[in-house]
Amino acid sequence: MKKKTKIIIGVVLAVILVAVLTVAGFMTWLGVTWTNNHEFGEYVGKEGPWGMNATWVSENGDSYLVCKKENDETFATVTGYFQSEDGWQAYKLGSIDRIVYLDIVENGVVVDGTSGYMDFDGTTFTIKSLDKDIFGATEFKYTVTNQEFNPD
Repeated sequence: MKKKTKIIIGVVLAVILVAVLTVAGFMTWLGVTWTNNHEFGEYVGKEGPWGMNATWVSENGDSYLVCKKENDETFATVTGYFQSEDGWQAYKLGSIDRIVYLDIVENGVVVDGTSGYMDFDGTTFTIKSLDKDIFGATEFKYTVTNQEFNPD
């Protein structure tokens, strides 16, 4: 084989190797990230709002999470209440991994909703990346309280 042909074959093989390593690295990163996020979601489901009967209050008291776990249900029903100019607005909260969904439900039908991200350190549950125009803030930090909450 000519020297030029060997160089071309070497370059092509190097490019293929780099492409394979890049794809393998990305797939590994994606798998680790998905596993970590999924494990976090399971942790919050057991130890956070979805794992208990409790009321959580935000730092400034303008939002509450009411968690009701009945009978042998796996997860509690979590309703978030946010103070607005018109009073308290209720949102049904759901989650997948690190994403939290906030839905307005009327007569069993979701009529509006949004989403954000969540963090939980074992005592403080945080919902962040919310629309400030809707909620008045982009982040709410909650802790369990002994206070009863009634939106009426």
